[in-house]
Amino acid sequence: MSDDLIRTLIPYFGCVIRQTPDGIELVGQGRPFMNAAALTPQTFRAPFVIRAAAKTDTTNLRLYWHAGEVILNWECNVHELRVHDPRTREELGLPGKGFITANAWHDVEWSLTKRLMRVVVDGDVRFEGEGDYADIVAPVAIGPCFGSTVTVRSLVVTPG
Repeated sequence: MSDDLIRTLIPYFGCVIRQTPDGIELVGQGRPFMNAAALTPQTFRAPFVIRAAAKTDTTNLRLYWHAGEVILNWECNVHELRVHDPRTREELGLPGKGFITANAWHDVEWSLTKRLMRVVVDGDVRFEGEGDYADIVAPVAIGPCFGSTVTVRSLVVTPG
């Protein structure tokens, strides 16, 4: 699949999706809003690449797949990239790898093969690691957290 998915996203866990001239705006509303996200209606199996053109107004630009998560501008330390393994849920903190400028567009790429995961932000490789992703089938999601607003210009998932 190579089409932009932003018009097909489904609000999940208190996420409100608003159309804007730039694309869509995602905000969490009510409780629980901690992991509010906009979810794809289809599922994906590795290998694939998620490409998002997005920005956050403050903190927490988050991508999800199964139990996995990538957090840029994490609310506890904006300079630490948080990567949660999609199979094991193991949480990794990578100092100096998580900062993105607020209110600026960023190109975020999260690629997963059956055995590897990689995160690239604005052309800079921020994380590479091994894992077992061969049997996971799940939707992809993007969202804010803890009161942030995320604006998404495009979200594309392609075979990788």
